[in-house]
Order: sequence, then C-alpha cells, then structure tokens
Amino acid sequence: MSVDMNSQGSDSNEEDYDPNCEEEDEEEDEDPGDIEDYYEGVANDVEQQGADAFDPEEYQFTCLTYKESEGTLNEHMANLASMLKAIDAHCHQMFHHYDMGVSFSG
Repeated sequence: MSVDMNSQGSDSNEEDYDPNCEEEDEEEDEDPGDIEDYYEGVANDVEQQGADAFDPEEYQFTCLTYKESEGTLNEHMANLASMLKAIDAHCHQMFHHYDMGVSFSG
C-alpha cells in the first residue's frame, strides 16, 4: 500500500518562512533565555547537602564470588522448577541449550 506523503499534513512552517526576514535572528539575540543562569548557585546547593545526606540514586550492593553466584543460581532454578512443577534436570537442559550457563552442579 502506497501513501502519498505530500498530501499529509505537515508540522513544518515552510510556507511561513521568509528568507528576507531578519526578525527571527533578532529575537534570538535579544532573548537568550534562562539558560545562562541555569547553573547559578548550584555549587552552594551541593555543599549544603553534606556527605551523609540521603541520595535516592545510591544503591548498596555486594559482589558475589563464583561459588556464591552458582549456589544462588541453582537455588533460584530449583525454586522456579518447583513453582512450574518441572523437573530440575529439564531446567538445566534448557539453560544449557540457550547458553545461559556453562555448567551446573546439583
């Protein structure tokens, strides 16, 4: 199915554009907006928070060793197998088939 895009409405303002008009350029020079003072006073805000302030983006985590990660994976796989009423060996086969693990013990 072919659609003629020229017949569709457009968001462009090409018909309103006048290459001889300098009004747009003058507006940009006159009103730089509030970008210049956007970061004014930010340094003071950061200093006032202190080192022990609550940071919602901070997340505490602990890296697992290989053995801990293997044990955790096997534990979660056994829980999943019991919920799905699947045989643990079949889950191991599926993980191996889809290259989701190298080896499993259990």
